[in-house]
Amino acid sequence: MIRNRSNISLVAGGTLVFLLIILAVIGPYIAPYDLTFQEKTRTEVKDGKEVIITLPAPPSREHPLGTDKWGYDLLTFLLYGARYTIFVTIIAAFLRMLFGTVIGLYLGMSEEKQKWWISIENAWSYIPIFIPIYFILLGININSQLSTSALVTLFVVFVTVLGTPSVVSSIRQKTEQIKEMQYILAATSIGGSRMHIMFRHVLPQLKEQIVIVFVMEIIAIMTLMGQLGIFDQFVGGTKMTYDPTLYHSITHEWAGMIGSYRGFIYSSASWIYLSPLIAFIIAIASFSLLAKGLRDRFQTTYQRTPFL
Repeated sequence: MIRNRSNISLVAGGTLVFLLIILAVIGPYIAPYDLTFQEKTRTEVKDGKEVIITLPAPPSREHPLGTDKWGYDLLTFLLYGARYTIFVTIIAAFLRMLFGTVIGLYLGMSEEKQKWWISIENAWSYIPIFIPIYFILLGININSQLSTSALVTLFVVFVTVLGTPSVVSSIRQKTEQIKEMQYILAATSIGGSRMHIMFRHVLPQLKEQIVIVFVMEIIAIMTLMGQLGIFDQFVGGTKMTYDPTLYHSITHEWAGMIGSYRGFIYSSASWIYLSPLIAFIIAIASFSLLAKGLRDRFQTTYQRTPFL
């Protein structure tokens, strides 16, 4: 029974993640409108009577998810923003894994424990990464003179640098556990070099852990994007307008849309807020299902260190 459930999680999560990646690739090409299209107030004939369609327009055949109060099609925004939501998280998580695995292996394979690094890990575990990221973005992200690609690159760099210690900690601890196994001690005693032990014995034991950590890092970064979005710091830039003061996501990434539209949560036009919220929940749930399926498949228990 456990194996069947784990297979369901793995298949469902893998399928949903695959569909999200495909959507991120083809999203702009299948969007019903371009980003500059704005619906206008118009009249339609229903049951022989003229009805005025005002903004925001509710979901309809022309706008499956409706429009916002300015007449922009929400489905178009979601399809254009999917690539930033999915690919930015995957790239940042990959870079965390790349640097974190190299450093973690080096520290874990060291003959003596690196007490200086363990002290850094212990101190870093009490710092929520959201706080430094928020204040860094606060100074460069709102009405920035930098291009969207530059802002996205800076976000990836900051998230990678500040999040890598969590990966280092996981890989280091697992490497130290593997290094103490009897067959590795035997290989070391007969003259196996550190590089030979690492590539022939440790890495094969680590590969499943690395895959699980990678998916968990994607979830962590996506959650961080959601936290930043609530505080009007959107990946790729925040456009602030005045009178009234409003914040808009330039890239239309899903967490940014949630932040932009959170004022509609209790309005009669709740679809404006619910559309990106549901899409974002589905994205996180998809990677969470994949992570659960991988854990069950590999029969490995993994708990992310509390650096987020």
